[in-house]
Amino acid sequence: MNNKEIVFLIKVMCGGGAERVITLLSNAMVQKGFDVTFIITHQKKEDAILLNFNPDIKVISLPDEVNKLNAGKLIPFLISLLARISGKIETLLLKNRLSKSRILKYIASNYKDIRWLKTYFKKHKKASAVAFMYDASFYTLLSATKSNRVIISERGDPQQSAGSKTTMALIKNLFPEADDFVFQSPDVQKWYEKNTPVRGKVIFNPIKPDLPEPYIGERKKRIVNFCRISAEKNLIILADAFAEFHKNFPDYELDIIGDPVGNNADGYIDSVVEHIRKLGCEDCIHILPAIKDIHSVINDYAMFVSSSDFEGMSNSMLEAMAMGLPCVCTDCPAGGARAVIKDGENGLLTPVGDSHALYLAMKKVAENPGLANKLSQNSVKIREEQSAEKITEEWMELTNG
Repeated sequence: MNNKEIVFLIKVMCGGGAERVITLLSNAMVQKGFDVTFIITHQKKEDAILLNFNPDIKVISLPDEVNKLNAGKLIPFLISLLARISGKIETLLLKNRLSKSRILKYIASNYKDIRWLKTYFKKHKKASAVAFMYDASFYTLLSATKSNRVIISERGDPQQSAGSKTTMALIKNLFPEADDFVFQSPDVQKWYEKNTPVRGKVIFNPIKPDLPEPYIGERKKRIVNFCRISAEKNLIILADAFAEFHKNFPDYELDIIGDPVGNNADGYIDSVVEHIRKLGCEDCIHILPAIKDIHSVINDYAMFVSSSDFEGMSNSMLEAMAMGLPCVCTDCPAGGARAVIKDGENGLLTPVGDSHALYLAMKKVAENPGLANKLSQNSVKIREEQSAEKITEEWMELTNG
């Protein structure tokens, strides 16, 4: 099979890590001669952040397209009714309890979206479909034809979804139908193999190809974390760690750079600002909006520090390593940091939620230039190990079957 048509599907484009990866892959596939279409399943095109997209990529917003439909309400009502009946039967029989009924409810709730995608895939039967994020993946598996090659890319920490019965019903019943599955880290792969019938392979995130060359010389006494601002980043313990660090290293400052993304993200950033004020660190901890040329700005910083409670494979971490910034990261689920950082060799790992351990690691880098230089020299090797060219080739093998 030598399929030259690829459809990428993703829930939203808000500037996060998954969005950056899918943009890199889409652009790389176009450069390889593929016909690439990009479908955003849960966001209007006008609201999507579409930076650095190759103009040859066709971008479709599913909400924009569905708004043009004059679909009736009878079929979704009947599906919803069937779901309720099925749920009662499953409860009585105690067999696959609430599994099939939850899927039917999901279909009923998203009927117009799935209907549109079904029509699309019937017209593009030879296309390979690559879906990122849960809802986009569920939509794809419910809509694609048997002729489409479907590849699902898990982007987060699956343990965070285990508490949702609907999500787990969809994962266990739909995901095994995919032709291939891509995990971000070995830890995620192990979780799926333990909890579901899903099998696949690990493909790490590609390194952004146009990063500045690693800085050589005396670094600024500035520490950075650049990320989307949301609760799982646990910026509170980063502030706590830096406040302790600043007592011994008063010349240093911390820049937290990024925009709030997700539910209650604005409220979260307000709580971080208030916490920094209570620490008395307003003059040395700065929360700044996302910067377009962020990599050029931070290239000569002293270190990158990530305090996340959980995430997949942090692109900020990878980019910081590729530029040679000494990196300190929490060893958080789903194992993305652990997959690429060899503690003490090309970065430092600390326990999740432990601000004192984070402080000690930052202190170790600041007071030991030899260690900082070692971490920097070893971390830049990731440029070649996870180059966009190498990672794209791995994806091409999957899409071509």
